[in-house]
Amino acid sequence: GCAAPRTQGDHSQMPIAPAVILGNRPAGRIRPELDGLREALRELGNPQSAYPSILIVGTNGKGSTAVMLEAILRAHGLKTGLFTSPHLIRVEERVRLNGVAATQRELSGALALLDAFPDLTYFETVTAAALTLFAEARVDVVVLEAGMGGSWDATRVAGSAVAGLTNVGTDHRRWLGSSRSEIARDKGRALQAAERTVIGADVSGEIRDALGVPGAVAARSIVSCDDIGGGQVRLGWGGVDISLPMPLPGKFQYDNLQLAVALALQAVAMGWVTALDPGTVRGCLKGLTWPGRLSRHLVADREVLVDCAHNLEAARALADHLAGLDSRYNLLFSCLSDKPVDAMAALLCPHVGKVAVCQLEDERAMPLERLIEAFPGAIATGSPREGLDALRDPVVAAGSLRLAGALLALSQEVNA
Repeated sequence: GCAAPRTQGDHSQMPIAPAVILGNRPAGRIRPELDGLREALRELGNPQSAYPSILIVGTNGKGSTAVMLEAILRAHGLKTGLFTSPHLIRVEERVRLNGVAATQRELSGALALLDAFPDLTYFETVTAAALTLFAEARVDVVVLEAGMGGSWDATRVAGSAVAGLTNVGTDHRRWLGSSRSEIARDKGRALQAAERTVIGADVSGEIRDALGVPGAVAARSIVSCDDIGGGQVRLGWGGVDISLPMPLPGKFQYDNLQLAVALALQAVAMGWVTALDPGTVRGCLKGLTWPGRLSRHLVADREVLVDCAHNLEAARALADHLAGLDSRYNLLFSCLSDKPVDAMAALLCPHVGKVAVCQLEDERAMPLERLIEAFPGAIATGSPREGLDALRDPVVAAGSLRLAGALLALSQEVNA
């Protein structure tokens, strides 16, 4: 079977923290084989076959789409599992049962089952643990956010019957291919097993051809999604027409919302859920939060606009957002060493005032000297906190999920 064992004996004893258990796993971003992961899941009784799932692939917007989709399905009475990555503060954030992050004990129990498979990478191990926990919890449906790419992404092993693609950008070229078409081909391989595939608004015809998924339908052909001003959005599908406050800030979230509703409609078509109720959709999206995506947080008694913009396309979306604001923000920036920092700086600098760059605690962090080169005249600081202290209000922080996580860890509101 695939049920995770319950901790025996003294329940007051804290389990070993998931982060500690995962600390010994190889970090490999991608490796071109999934056999080891498939074998581990076979040994665990193939937990991923205990429930239907929806896989969301793409460069940007996967997490936002996933969190909106999961909220819609849960509000319609389904018991849900949600798997997202990476986490901002704690690894448990990646695995949610009915909208609540897994406890340390739950995740540690599932990870312990994988001790027999020491060769699995960090991401493969967390994915297998999540798939196991979802089976143990007897969920009705699971929403999975792909990690990186498609061909060799661990989430592929779920064999999701419904899949969505947000967009295809130019991130992770070293692993996925040098051109957008090559990257699209890679992501397309994760979509090919699905019975129903929906393509987001930001996918051009040329990219659609490269995906190799001829049966895919465009989200906009299923759902209309229009900005009607005043922070309101109008959604329409199958004769239904509703308006509601836009759940997440940023113009780019309209495409993600449209895709999320289109994927929920595929779940209806598959018979996993009854027809979507307009009032329920409106109600569950109101007040939705997704930290680190143009979200505001109180950090060291300062309100900071935190955005994970960690690649070229996300930097462009952030620059567009900043251009439309009434006040000029000062920028706190840091990123990992594989990012196109010069191009990101060129996009952001015209829309911000003072810039501070900071060192991140990560072996893949971009060196401070390189950050200063990209942002001439920037204040160089040794940590996110020092960077924040070096700037006046208002401050926007961007460039990396690691930076967002470091600030949220300092935040007075813990978003787990």
